[in-house]
Amino acid sequence: MKNYLTITILTLGLSLGACQSNTKKTTDKVVEKEATACVSDCSHCSSKSCGTAVAEKKNEDAGIYYFHGDRKCKTCKAVGAKAKELAEKLNVKFFDVNIDEEENKLLAKEFEATGSSLMIKHAKSGKIEDLTNFAFRNAINNPQAYLEKLESTLKSEN
Repeated sequence: MKNYLTITILTLGLSLGACQSNTKKTTDKVVEKEATACVSDCSHCSSKSCGTAVAEKKNEDAGIYYFHGDRKCKTCKAVGAKAKELAEKLNVKFFDVNIDEEENKLLAKEFEATGSSLMIKHAKSGKIEDLTNFAFRNAINNPQAYLEKLESTLKSEN
């Protein structure tokens, strides 16, 4: 009986830990590097038009990024589904990114997403906010708080 209890506790711990993410926040240096690279790599455009191109790129890929693997637990599914619903409601881009697919490896590396993650990329600044821990804590147990935090983060421009 004692072994059964120990095995049950270990199994629960491992299954809950499987959805945790090892992500890091992307800093402003990435955005600055992109802008600098554009100016130095563009021989046919002025720095002003190149800056505009960088700003347009930021707007183009701004939105909610939901990173996941091939297999998703109940919490992973809830995080993605609720984020997608809110994105549609607010007319914000939603990117469903399976990091197990080869074509998504580079994007996952850019966001430093190595597991299930939820991130917001802002349109104006290009900054990335990592909401993974909050999302996975609240998507099932407190969905209202999760959606409110997600919406307020989308509307703020950090």
